[in-house]
Amino acid sequence: MKYYISALVLLASALVGCGTREQAQASLPESGFFIENETVSIVPDSPLSSKLVLEQITPAPLRSTVKTTASVGPKAGGVAEVGAPFGGRITRSFVRLGDAIRRGQPVFEINSIDYMEAVKTYFENQNAVRLAEANRKRKEALHASGLLADREWEEICAEAQNAENAFEIARQSLAVFRVDPSEIRVGEPLKVTSPISGRVVESNIVIGAYLDADAAAPVTIADLSKVWVTAHVKESQVSGLTRGGKATVETDTAERREGTLFYIGELLDEKTRTVPVVIEVDNADRALKPGMFVTAQFDWEIGNALTIPASAVFQGEGTKYLYVRVDDETFVKRPVRVETLEGGRQRVLSGLSGGETIIADGGIYLSK
Repeated sequence: MKYYISALVLLASALVGCGTREQAQASLPESGFFIENETVSIVPDSPLSSKLVLEQITPAPLRSTVKTTASVGPKAGGVAEVGAPFGGRITRSFVRLGDAIRRGQPVFEINSIDYMEAVKTYFENQNAVRLAEANRKRKEALHASGLLADREWEEICAEAQNAENAFEIARQSLAVFRVDPSEIRVGEPLKVTSPISGRVVESNIVIGAYLDADAAAPVTIADLSKVWVTAHVKESQVSGLTRGGKATVETDTAERREGTLFYIGELLDEKTRTVPVVIEVDNADRALKPGMFVTAQFDWEIGNALTIPASAVFQGEGTKYLYVRVDDETFVKRPVRVETLEGGRQRVLSGLSGGETIIADGGIYLSK
């Protein structure tokens, strides 16, 4: 009987020991890791360890390329709308659509009563100046010899000065018409000239039509031999750009041409968090048209920086994060701010310091 009881006790003990091992094995997570708050602990000898690629992050000189969408536009002063300063009737056209034109070259001719009146006033005041000056010279000797009273001499000088002032006003009035006074002929219509050199890109001239002073300009001249390409660069990338630096502009047809950074904006767009950057590009073939969308590419140098593989970063609720190693099998989830670079890398803006080791690839296996 004693032998029977002992056997039962031994059997029971064996069963209890077996249950403990099975429970311990059952308690291990199938994922191969534990998560407590933001800390992830990998089970020793878990196959998961071999799936994680680690990388130590250290600062290094960063030279990258920034690509962004940009738009083509004329240079400042590269477009001129040619209209008449006063109302009148168009009597002649000197250009056609697409014509090349030089600065000062006539564009069209207009018969304007206001212009005729300005010409008349100009010549009247010119003659008045000549008469007043001649009178002043005749009386100057008399005044010097004492035969002309001071008061009368002062009146003569004032008349000459008033005539000169009126003539200057008349001359400035003609300047509005962009005409050379030496070429004016009484009775001739006004020749409206181009203020810039370029090409006629729009022409709505109708011979005989009356053009109001406030009407839209009938002719548009554009100089597109050089154009401005405006890109909008992220605020974090602007510091790596310098005026005079080189840039590349690429069209939808994969045509590439070089440009120069002409202007880097000083005001930040608070909605887009970008800064306008203007690239001046040669456009002798007129292939770049104002309004076109192109891709602008800049060389970007900002000194030492931390960069990480894009595969290390995950999108959480409202923030991005990665895994930083605490010890051999323990990692902590840490939020970071990054921006995308070329070649599958990302620049760390905040969240990491040099010398730390992260999970560069395989962090997806730690997600539940």
